[in-house]
Amino acid sequence: MPPLPNNMLPPVYQTILRKHLTESQYLTLEMLLLLIQAHRQVKLSTLASLFPQPIQYASRKRNLQRFLLLPRLCVKLLWFPLIKYWLRQVRTGQGLNRAQRRALKKNTKSMAIG
Repeated sequence: MPPLPNNMLPPVYQTILRKHLTESQYLTLEMLLLLIQAHRQVKLSTLASLFPQPIQYASRKRNLQRFLLLPRLCVKLLWFPLIKYWLRQVRTGQGLNRAQRRALKKNTKSMAIG
């Protein structure tokens, strides 16, 4: 299997995800994201058939089901820090291009006036 690209996820996402997941869980999540991006499928059966794990299809499917039901993948523990980061980034305009910053400034002014 070829190595995963290091820059698939932004560094902030990598930091948050690595903080909350074990190394094997993080790699599984990265592989799932790669498969979803490459094949544009989110069906468990399709992902299990494509997942690069040297075990039978039924076992891969059960493993993916267990992974997706992990308590660590809940909104409160894992996704809430990412949502806070996105909101902070949008509020400050950090990481936005010029047109996005101008639109943000315009929307902020119209919200203050209205």
